[in-house]
Amino acid sequence: MHDKYVIIDGATIETGSFNYTASAEKHNADNVLVIGVWGETEHKIYYFRSGCQNGNPGRKQHMSNRDEFPKKTRNAVAARASWHCSFTGCAKPTVGPSEESSEAVTLIGKAAHICGAAPGPGSRRYDASMTPEERAAIDNAIWLCADHADLIDRDEVTYSVETLRAMKREHEASCAKGVRLGKSHDLGAGLLAIGPDIICTGDIQNISAASWTLRLKHFVVGDVHELVSFIDGFAKAGPDDRYLLSNELGDGRVLLQAPDLTKQDDGYSLLCPVAPSFPRVDVQDLGSDFALHAETGDWYNDGKGNLARVSGLEYLPQKVQSLLSVQRGESAFNPTFGIRFFEYFESFKGSPWLALLLTLDVVRQAAIPYTDSLLNKQYTPLRCVTRVHSLELLSETPKDNTLPVRVDFEVQGLGRWQRDLSVYMPTREQMDKRAQQLAGFGEQRNRKLRQGF
Repeated sequence: MHDKYVIIDGATIETGSFNYTASAEKHNADNVLVIGVWGETEHKIYYFRSGCQNGNPGRKQHMSNRDEFPKKTRNAVAARASWHCSFTGCAKPTVGPSEESSEAVTLIGKAAHICGAAPGPGSRRYDASMTPEERAAIDNAIWLCADHADLIDRDEVTYSVETLRAMKREHEASCAKGVRLGKSHDLGAGLLAIGPDIICTGDIQNISAASWTLRLKHFVVGDVHELVSFIDGFAKAGPDDRYLLSNELGDGRVLLQAPDLTKQDDGYSLLCPVAPSFPRVDVQDLGSDFALHAETGDWYNDGKGNLARVSGLEYLPQKVQSLLSVQRGESAFNPTFGIRFFEYFESFKGSPWLALLLTLDVVRQAAIPYTDSLLNKQYTPLRCVTRVHSLELLSETPKDNTLPVRVDFEVQGLGRWQRDLSVYMPTREQMDKRAQQLAGFGEQRNRKLRQGF
């Protein structure tokens, strides 16, 4: 007999085809859907599929009607708050090392919802006009310590949407000023990247010919567990993902072996075996290309019936601008090639971290060799840049798909070089369309391979 529905205590509904027998649990392909309310505001849905489905055992899945923040958003709002509580007058640090193990972290901060995550009794500041995506977006998040995260959900009159947004705005502005003036909440000297998925605040404790020792304080992207996973999976990582970057030095190195992680009182120490600095070319040996018109960005005639060309030092601005306009993942043939400006711009726009993250990714282009499978060679994309002093945003709002920036480099064969450039910045719709095109290209290529072409 199959249940149509069962109501338990007036609050829980069970429905589905499952028969409550041992045989059905092991052998039948049945399901149960349980919908209930636990506590005043927590709504949960459990789905259970029994028996064996295409070789997979039965499993229970938990669904929620709360529009929760994804991990990437939680990390971003914490970083924007410098991992300190945004509640006016608090500024309590919310993260630090735990004594439980060398990997453990004590986290007492929360990404709290400004407008409630779900409707129902006890939900504060819920706005029915918002979409689920808007409720789970970073604009609806404020980073608070556990005490103040609970406090704002007890009194929506005192802690209104406008009040919380003002708190967030003022705290982030204070953090931004601190970063600019070097008086931040003890964030260390700069940003450090270990591979593509881990970015931390911290500094460099020791440098030798064979290794760099880092002090890691707070995670901006990723966390200590992802760092451990990177260490464990180092042997399987792609050659373009084994690197170390430092904003403080404006330089980076290829990692030769998996780093060693050690817990310290004020964070973590990471011993990184590194390769020597990858050789750069002199700016006059940068090569040449067809020149692009300064206003239109198109090729143009040199007045002698030929397409104009540019080389050496004159080619450098065009080379840098072109490189910083290619987003990682845009190339069908080289998916790891390109800059991560769009990715960081989406997550950290308006944050003091944005320019620092963009600078760090330019360091990657300058210091880390890219393996070109088509040419079967390695080279640093920025070929002649030996140090990245900074990348400054001249505007935080792209106009007509361009973002004005000021770069400050050390160039081999020239010395200090600064230039204002306009780099291409796609929209979300353009990136999604490009991803669809690449997926179609991949399917077409795989189909031809299967057919023997």
